[in-house]
Amino acid sequence: MDLLFGGDYCLNEEGASFEAKSASGGIPLSVWESYSAFANSFGGTIVLGLEETEDGRLLVKGIKNTDKIVNEVWNTVNNPQKVSCNVLKSDDVKIAEHNGKKLVIINIPRADRHDCPIYINDRMNGGTFRRNGPNDYRCTKPEIAGMMRESADMPIDTSVLEDFDMGDIDRSTLSRYRTFMRLGDEKHIWNTVPDNEFLRLIGAAKKGEDGNLHPTLAGLLMFGMEYRITCEVSDYKLDYIEYMKPGVEWEYRIVSGDGQWTGNVFDFYTSVSNRLGMSTGRPFAIGEDWRRVNDTDIDKALRESLINALVHADYRGRMGVRIEVRPNVVTVRNPGLFRIPIQEAEEGGYSDPRNPTLAKMFSLVGAVERAGSGLYRIMEIWKKNGFEQPLIEESLNPPTVKVTLIMKMDPKTSAISEEEKILGLMALDNGISIEKVSKETGIPKSKVEAAVKRLRDRGRLERTGGKKGGRWIVK
Repeated sequence: MDLLFGGDYCLNEEGASFEAKSASGGIPLSVWESYSAFANSFGGTIVLGLEETEDGRLLVKGIKNTDKIVNEVWNTVNNPQKVSCNVLKSDDVKIAEHNGKKLVIINIPRADRHDCPIYINDRMNGGTFRRNGPNDYRCTKPEIAGMMRESADMPIDTSVLEDFDMGDIDRSTLSRYRTFMRLGDEKHIWNTVPDNEFLRLIGAAKKGEDGNLHPTLAGLLMFGMEYRITCEVSDYKLDYIEYMKPGVEWEYRIVSGDGQWTGNVFDFYTSVSNRLGMSTGRPFAIGEDWRRVNDTDIDKALRESLINALVHADYRGRMGVRIEVRPNVVTVRNPGLFRIPIQEAEEGGYSDPRNPTLAKMFSLVGAVERAGSGLYRIMEIWKKNGFEQPLIEESLNPPTVKVTLIMKMDPKTSAISEEEKILGLMALDNGISIEKVSKETGIPKSKVEAAVKRLRDRGRLERTGGKKGGRWIVK
């Protein structure tokens, strides 16, 4: 973080990632509460040598013996009785100077999940903090338990549920899943094995200590009935809602607890993935062999965002997976924070799914193309179509990730050609008129017509039907 100054004052404001301390009498104990809070949240900066005045400004007081303060910082973070884990690198503690007065700057990164919770004074309960705006707060036992779950290397979805038996698997869901898998790979050697053996092979069931086969958590989530899933995961909920008209609370909903369907993850995926294309004005057809017809990269990106939420959700968290659809906007939210830095997720190539067995199950039916490519592919598809950049947010209360996909042209995007903008709109709405394309893109109607002719001549675009009621087919 860059410090900003005006005269004798620091202009930065205390908030979610910035804390100021005087430290005129040495390092105050509250610094280590902030250290724990930043490390357990999203990282932040502590500056020693700033004093808050009565009017709320930060006066640069400075520190006389900065070397002593810096040594004390390193001695404390390396003392396990004071701080559970040192997350600082050598260049995270610096000395700065303003108007002849010295400050000590401590940049605290977000801790790796394996190191959390970061706590102080050798007390996990009572010594673990998180950041909420400009304040540190002491974490509750459920929050600490959540961090402990995240720190484990053994995936939770592989756990054997010995209080459940194979009768808790919904056989109709399993049959649909196996049909999908056969259509994707008719020669797969698992296609012919009995159901229970198949469940064991894909990680949906394991033998327990009693020697009998039981569902794993992944198996129960993927193929179980909602009323049985909630016996194990009390806050389990899958919710898809469409808000397509102003003033209407909602028009269409798929929710796991309504008793109208199984409520499991696989049936939610198949229902919602089909509905997403229809609700966004880009419906696709399902052929007799269950394969999609006229599937576009936008359809794929929307399904990718749905799968990301389902395989990365912390199902033992305090909320469920929620998909909200509004005109030109899809919001996807799941419980649990990112397990790798957001930047790494956006760049692709590395994945740390919270539920790797669920991810494997989706991969077997062709729903996941390559591990670590999900968010990267979504970002690239949105960029290619000239849409506004997806908005990715993390929140702590409760821990959630929210991805907002806006299907509107970004007026700042100049790198996208006029032809690609036209194709992007027609892929999103295959019934769109030339006049509406011109209005949405700002391209004159005559230029749109000329571009459409070029695209049709090159085979990039086809038209079925007449001027009214016809449809565009983007190649």
